Amino acid sequence: IAEITRRSVNIFDKTGAEVKRQDIESNLQYDAGDKGIYRHYMQKEIYEQPNAIKNTLTGRISHGQVDLSELGPNADELLSKVEHIQILACGTSYNSGMVSRYWFESLAGIPCDVEIASEFRYRKSAVRRNSLMITLSQSGETADTLAGLRLSKELGYLGSLAICNVPGSSLVRESDLALMTNAGTEIGVASTKAFTTQLTVLLMLVAKLSRLKGLDASIEHDIVHGLQALPSRIEQMLSQDKRIEALAEDFSDKHHALFLGRGDQYP
Repeated sequence: IAEITRRSVNIFDKTGAEVKRQDIESNLQYDAGDKGIYRHYMQKEIYEQPNAIKNTLTGRISHGQVDLSELGPNADELLSKVEHIQILACGTSYNSGMVSRYWFESLAGIPCDVEIASEFRYRKSAVRRNSLMITLSQSGETADTLAGLRLSKELGYLGSLAICNVPGSSLVRESDLALMTNAGTEIGVASTKAFTTQLTVLLMLVAKLSRLKGLDASIEHDIVHGLQALPSRIEQMLSQDKRIEALAEDFSDKHHALFLGRGDQYP
């Protein structure tokens, strides 16, 4: 229970005793909820993707390598033991996980399974040897994903890693390791920058694991080179907005669409 006044916040546990909680400073900008020049939040957040990805990469690439030292001094020891990855997520985050499965297996040589969290929590599953549980959630409060994380601790997974956009969220607090996407506030219902920044973090993790597994250094080099170029590539694509709008007009009266893809373009 929290008692909030104009000058203070007092927190009490279920027995009524006052407790102290660590202060967490929010990095939310005062104008984050302002649409600015854009017609709606989804359009605004589409155009925010280059800067969002820059924020995701900031401080995480050093001397041509991925630097995830923020995970703490014991992270390398845990990650070097990983022989299998289990990803849990819902909605758009599940799609991020499906894409990354191709990367973990083809680039890092680690078997990877991806499951919708609501299915995982309600079925009996077998745990692979030295399996790392990765949870994906924009908010860090997705109920099924949280329940899946808690279940994984009972099942004996090697460890857990949360990829999330909200520091201090339940998912982050309850995981062994956590990586923030630093995407900023996403208000639009259809996910944009939350999705692309999740993929950015996942690809950095793939690069890190490939190095820990002693694989060819060119794998990480190519990933880093691609990630550094990504914001400008997206800016180039967004500069074609008039052409894209014209194409959208051509398709606007169609009632059905068929999307074709293979490999990591399939999910």
